[in-house]
Amino acid sequence: MLNQNFIIVKTHLKSLLTGIGITLIIILVMLKITMNFQILLFLGAVIFFAAGIINSKSKSHFLLTTLFIVLFFNTFFILIVLKELPILWYFVPVYITSALLGVLYRKYKQRIIASSALLIAVILFLAVQIIPDSLESSLSKERFDKLPEFSMQDINGNEIDTKNLKGKIVVLDFFGTWCKPCILELKELDIIKNTFNENEVVFYIINADQGNDTPEKFEAFINKNNYTFNFVYDHDSKIFKLLKMHHLGLPTLLIIDKEQNLRLQHVGYNPAEINFKEHIIETINNLK
Repeated sequence: MLNQNFIIVKTHLKSLLTGIGITLIIILVMLKITMNFQILLFLGAVIFFAAGIINSKSKSHFLLTTLFIVLFFNTFFILIVLKELPILWYFVPVYITSALLGVLYRKYKQRIIASSALLIAVILFLAVQIIPDSLESSLSKERFDKLPEFSMQDINGNEIDTKNLKGKIVVLDFFGTWCKPCILELKELDIIKNTFNENEVVFYIINADQGNDTPEKFEAFINKNNYTFNFVYDHDSKIFKLLKMHHLGLPTLLIIDKEQNLRLQHVGYNPAEINFKEHIIETINNLK
């Protein structure tokens, strides 16, 4: 029995190790290079196809070889990414198909080339047409509830009472200096801010006091970057909790109309949201 188990492990060891390596590579890309799901869909498909070719001489059944190649990353993707963004479910079959085509490439070269061309067309359609819309619908939520009254102090020590903001459209963006999506979103918000008159639309970037942030870290970030937002440090996440958003993660953006009703909530940010600026600008213009 032990000998049989050893043979099974030995037969699948290469595909298992390949799967672990792929998982580490893609996670590293996501953490250090880009979280753009359009790029990740292409990159993952290419890597899994290459992994399939590497394991195409395996003595195991081709379906088992494919399973072991995709097992680790797809488990990670399902448990971590799809838990937050279930609308991206199509990543899983794309990666499985890519690995399967690679495994069968040497045996059915001409057929696989034709199938790969079809898969590339599908990936292009998903990346260009589906992913941006999927992210916008998943991350954005229309609201119509009253903004609770609260006061906050900006980094210059000025006291801001929400009652005094009535008559203006207000954008609140909860942020963390350690949060890469927050930093990417801030660049977009800076462009958006510059399209509006500050007497009509006011932007507050609020450090949510999470992830080991401190007022000193926040101030250092502000001094390092040439932004002209109103900056606020939310000590103990009091405002974030008051608005019942502390369980949502960062960045979290709120748009408030002139009558101080919450109108839009946008949680998270991904560079694949190619219509992010247009969506926020359109929402604000509709509230004027």
